[in-house]
Formats: sequence, C-alpha cells, structure tokens
Amino acid sequence: MSFDDVPMDHPFVWEIIYLHEQVIIDGYPDGTFRSANNVTRSQAMKMIGEGIYLYKEQRETPFSDVPADAYYSGYVTSAHELGYINGYGDGTFRPHNQLTRGQAALIFARVFQWPDAPDSGFSDVSGDGEMARAIAKMKEHGVTTGYPDGTFKPYQNITRGQFAAFLARALEPTFVPQYEALLDTANEILVHLQNEEFGELPAYMGEGSLTFCPYAGNCIDHGGVQFTSAELDGFMDDPTVYDWGDQDGSGFPIELTPAAYYDEWLMDATYEEKYRYDRSKHFSTQELIKQKYPAGRVVEYYFEGTEEFDYMDWQSLNLVFEKNSSGEWKLIAIINDRWTI
Repeated sequence: MSFDDVPMDHPFVWEIIYLHEQVIIDGYPDGTFRSANNVTRSQAMKMIGEGIYLYKEQRETPFSDVPADAYYSGYVTSAHELGYINGYGDGTFRPHNQLTRGQAALIFARVFQWPDAPDSGFSDVSGDGEMARAIAKMKEHGVTTGYPDGTFKPYQNITRGQFAAFLARALEPTFVPQYEALLDTANEILVHLQNEEFGELPAYMGEGSLTFCPYAGNCIDHGGVQFTSAELDGFMDDPTVYDWGDQDGSGFPIELTPAAYYDEWLMDATYEEKYRYDRSKHFSTQELIKQKYPAGRVVEYYFEGTEEFDYMDWQSLNLVFEKNSSGEWKLIAIINDRWTI
C-alpha cells in the first residue's frame, strides 16, 4: 500500500512503499507522505536509524540542542557514537535545519561504508573532498542517478521523496538493476550448495580461489580455508582435515573434513531462495565482512532460529562477490555466522 498523496505513477512510489512495508517510514496522521516536503536533520536520523536498526531509546545526547526527551535523541546519539554524524563546531546538531542532498550523501556514505568509486561525473560536483567522494560512491552503487541535465545539486535541500529513494536503494539493492541480477546469481549458487554441486561453483568464480569461513570475525582473524576451482569438484570427497578457524567463544579449533564442515557449518540450517536482499538482522556480521572485503557485495541468507531456543540459534550464509577488471561480479567467499555462547 502507498500513501494518499503518492500515486502509482510517482517516480519513487516503489521505494516509498518498500520503506512503509518495512515500518521505516510512517507518514503523517492524515494518511499523506508529503514527498515534496524537505527533510530535516532529525527526520533523516529517524529514517536511517529505523533502516539500520540503530539503538533508539531516548537518552542524553552530546549536542546542546537535542534534549534527552526528543523523539529522535536515541537515533542521534547512536549515529554520533558510530561516527555517522559530527554536528557543528558550537556543539549543536541543529535538528530542525533542512538537510541538503550533499549532506545526505555524506551520511549515507558513512553509514553504508561503500568503497572508493570513480569520479561521479556530475557537472556541479568537483574536487576530491569528502562530499564529492560520497556522491561518487552513491552513483557507483546505483543509489542516485542525478538530474537529467547531468547535475547532482549537492546544496539543494533534499525532499522526503528523494531521501526515501536513496534510503530504499541503499537498504534493498534489488531497486538497482545490476544488484537485482546478482541476486538471481546468488540464488543459483544456493541451489548448487544445497545439492552439493561444488563442481558448478567455478562458473561463478574469477581467477582466484574461493574462501570458506565459519564466522565473519573469524574470516579476519584466521583467514578461512581456500579452494581453487580445480579443487572444488572433489570438495565432498576430500578426506583432508582442514583447520577452518576457531569457535567463537570457546576458541576451540574447527578441524573437519570438507564434508563434515558442510554438514556442521556451511549448510547446517535451512536457507531459502529470496527475491529481495532484505536488511541484515545482525548488522555486525555485515560490518565484519566489509572489513575483510571492503569492495565486496554480500547476499545474506538467514535462518532466524527456533522458538525452542528463543531464536538465539540463528545462523546465516553469506555469499560475497567482487567485481573483476571487466566489471563482472565474481564469487570470492562463502561466510557463515551464528550465535555463540
């Protein structure tokens, strides 16, 4: 469903519908969204905060003009603690000031930590400052296309409709054609994994090897286990006991054959094909993967756990892709993650 003032031919109707379905935006009491209205800095913090699950409990803030009882105080404090916002030199945040498109780009680039990108090419964006780099990253990742005249208009106030479009595309990459196609590829790979068809994986890989990690953090500390394209065909029959890393919490080594690793870690949960990327339920998993593969794009398959264990037995399967020199997405790593006591 959409809002009363967002018709189905609105340029951002599907992005707005998505954010409403995800309870990230709620509009006004009269049933309108008012997409042409400008966004204030406090409204932006609330929308982004809901989108990435920022801790939102109202509390004291580091800014003199954001009281603890403000509805957005929790979002502002969390965003500041994570380095997404800085405020002004006089110790204020100016929550009711309108946000510009350039300022929005800065926030999005900090939140989503996109890797460096080529120059945006917009005629009104020049130099190598943080704002120019942020706008370039947004364009590279399909979050913005700018205006038909080749401009971005970084100092123009951003509207609620524009901000919603940026946020939806950043959160849900299927709004961007190249990432929609990548999701189809990931679904194909998932089926091959479910069918133990490791000999099919090289078709999705580049020239390098494929890395397997039992935990996102372990991939940084240990490095995981690498298999070349030639080695993958015999993955399930390989009798070698590999050191895949250490169990999170206990520190015990995970020493298993590939077949045992498949049963106990890689495909130890039921994962289903998906038509959306969906927001990660565990943002820390994605943050750790970005540390290891800053240029990577992750497709996460998530098992939410069971009621019996109060959903603490969640698991995830993360397929990591990077672009090769020809601009093609190639599978480089398969990373699991799970709760560990």
